Amino acid sequence: MFFLSKQKRKDRRTLQYKQKIAQLCEVATEPARSQQGAVVTVMMTRKPDPQRGTPIAGDYLEYISPWWTTINKVGLHGIILHDGLPADFIADATTDCVSFQKCELGNFPILHQRHFAVRDYLQQSEHEFVLVTDVSDVAIKRDPFELIAANADNCRLFIGSEEKTIARNKCLRNELAGQYGEVRFSDRPVVNPGILGGRRQQVIDFLNLLTAEIEELGDRLLASDMSIINQVFHSHYDLSEVFTGSPLHSRFRKWDYNTPAAVMHK
Repeated sequence: MFFLSKQKRKDRRTLQYKQKIAQLCEVATEPARSQQGAVVTVMMTRKPDPQRGTPIAGDYLEYISPWWTTINKVGLHGIILHDGLPADFIADATTDCVSFQKCELGNFPILHQRHFAVRDYLQQSEHEFVLVTDVSDVAIKRDPFELIAANADNCRLFIGSEEKTIARNKCLRNELAGQYGEVRFSDRPVVNPGILGGRRQQVIDFLNLLTAEIEELGDRLLASDMSIINQVFHSHYDLSEVFTGSPLHSRFRKWDYNTPAAVMHK
């Protein structure tokens, strides 16, 4: 009876999450007035998805639906980097706004490998401004590049963040301790790579630092990349030189469908 009840609760939470994700597709959007940059995301299907525990299969459009739907509604240039999606799905999901680019799978876990894929793509692209986002739980409400272009001269990076400091985030504290043997930057806010942007070269600079750290850790990597993200960011950036929070992005995990921010991150 206990296991049956536990499964029912799990199924109910899964259904509620899917309903919330589906609602992201319906958020109010504003059309972009110009094309100033590219929104880049990664969809790897040949390794287990960290949240599901298994590779993404079958429901590809459902998985990217909020991102794909709102990119098209706002009218931005969206690029999905992938490691081998079916040709028929790519044909059906390609639009005037969304295109697909094949990337190398690599040997690192999916959350770490994505940073290499984005870095390699940006190194051969010509966009002046870029915004890198998660693919499954992000909705674009309006053109983020108006904000990025207006502040790019004064900000080295545009990045997602969370309300808690590292000291108040038990999960990240444990991960930092497990990855590095200690918890540093306890008084700093948690940064989240679900939103990362700015001038293309500045984003590449951050990804170079990040991928170098991943390579240095090698086979000692944990399943998540959050400890590495925060270690690298707080070691090389000061909060006074970055742009985070509203009006760039909503509060993470608050499901603020009516946020005035340009990007909603569930």
